[in-house]
Amino acid sequence: MGSAGKEESICLSTIQRRWDSACQLLFKRKLGPIMDYAPWLCSINDPIKHRKSSISGREISFAIPEYREGSKWAGFSEALAGIKFKPLSINEVKDLESLVEGLSDRFYYAGSSVLGNSGFVEKSSNITDSFYMYETGKLSDCKYVAFATLGRLCEDNFGGNGIGESQFCVRTYETFKDKRCFELWMGQYCSDCFYSHNLNSCQDCFFCFNMKNARHSIGNLALEPSKYRQIRDHLVEQVADGLEKAKRADSLIEIAARYAPGKINAKMPAPGKQEKADRSHIDAAFEKTCLLLFGAGLGQIDSLSTWLVRHTRGLETRRSALSGNPVHARDYSNYFLLPRERMLTEQEAQQIGPLLRLSSQEAESISMENAGKAISGIAYFTSEYKDGSNSNLIECPTSSDSSNCYRSSPTVYAKYCGYSFWPRSTQYAFGCDSLLDSEFCVNCYHSVKLKRCFEMDYCRDCSDCMFCHNSENMRDSLFCFNAKNMRYAVGNQAVGKAEYERVKSLVMGKLAKSMGSGKDFAMDVYSIGAPAKAKK
Repeated sequence: MGSAGKEESICLSTIQRRWDSACQLLFKRKLGPIMDYAPWLCSINDPIKHRKSSISGREISFAIPEYREGSKWAGFSEALAGIKFKPLSINEVKDLESLVEGLSDRFYYAGSSVLGNSGFVEKSSNITDSFYMYETGKLSDCKYVAFATLGRLCEDNFGGNGIGESQFCVRTYETFKDKRCFELWMGQYCSDCFYSHNLNSCQDCFFCFNMKNARHSIGNLALEPSKYRQIRDHLVEQVADGLEKAKRADSLIEIAARYAPGKINAKMPAPGKQEKADRSHIDAAFEKTCLLLFGAGLGQIDSLSTWLVRHTRGLETRRSALSGNPVHARDYSNYFLLPRERMLTEQEAQQIGPLLRLSSQEAESISMENAGKAISGIAYFTSEYKDGSNSNLIECPTSSDSSNCYRSSPTVYAKYCGYSFWPRSTQYAFGCDSLLDSEFCVNCYHSVKLKRCFEMDYCRDCSDCMFCHNSENMRDSLFCFNAKNMRYAVGNQAVGKAEYERVKSLVMGKLAKSMGSGKDFAMDVYSIGAPAKAKK
């Protein structure tokens, strides 16, 4: 067996041992081979796609779903090794379409990306500084993780999406600093919590909703520790029995959906002070960014919403079951799966949660079989939260220390962003997805430390670049794939400043014409890699 095979064997055997330990902690017993539970563990996560390398035929994993079918694929190490191309006579190119067609042999999308100090990573991509990862994507600084996507600084997590700084968790979604939890949806600083939603600083909770600082609680009802443990142990045994038999368990959302909600039996909370929203700051920031990137404004941001959201996660508005007020949700960490008829605003959830609880009799008689009916009067959900100091956030469901953002989330230390998913420590970003430490960007994705860039994917430390993929430390470059340390480059070929400026003018001219005619700009970094017949 070769070294790659040995590493794969070590990865899976190590994951199995950690899975056994997690099951022992959570369910008081081992549950058998983790691969028996694989379809269930990853069933509602961001998908990991597996394709064959166009170079070697080896299997490659992709955690970014946007790459168009019909494109050429390369393993990350293959792409970095350098793909040889015939020289292209750039000065003979007279229009943008012929340029892209002439460069098409250079456009390989790189998968199985593993960066930094990492090892024993299998069937995964977009992994940084992590060890023992199996069927995972978009994770950094993690150890012993399988069938999970989007997160950082986690250990011993199995299943889950949007996991942060959490340990020994199974099937958890949007977590932060949680330990020993199962089916916890949107929890922060929690431990030993099962089948619960929107908990903060809670311990030993089962079927709890919208609570802070709760202890030893069943259905939001606080119990004596011994009574809580008795009920919890009975429920955990039922969950473990069901898992061993079916190799899956119903999710919290499936249980809550079994019964329609009744009328909320609590007094309507007094409305909080609402900050007046000012869209003018966002439109001005978008205009400033377009002038810097394209030399001309493109109009109000909403007029280009379809173009801007083409490759970002969806955003939708629901209505509160209590007040009818809008509740905004972003399509990540499974927020779109939350029951529409059970939604609350952030403020309503905070105020109503502690008022809704099971009776002592209901708590003592609850089982996994009757849980749907038992929690039907308390199982309400929110897709919104705010942390830190925030101002002028418009339709931004989840935010931390951000200001002047529009239809974006989670915004974290962000300013002047619109129609973006997860702009972190970023400002002046529009139509972007997972953009960190960047500024003045439009339609840039899964990248770090970009300045004045347009249509970039999986790049870092680049400035004044457009239509680049998997490139690093690039300056004033266009259509570069799997490239490093270049300036005035077109299609991975240095052409000099004058020729670069000429080619750039072709892009700007096409963009201006498309936007001026009321259409969007059809070309993007995810489509140029597919052959012409695949684009139609």
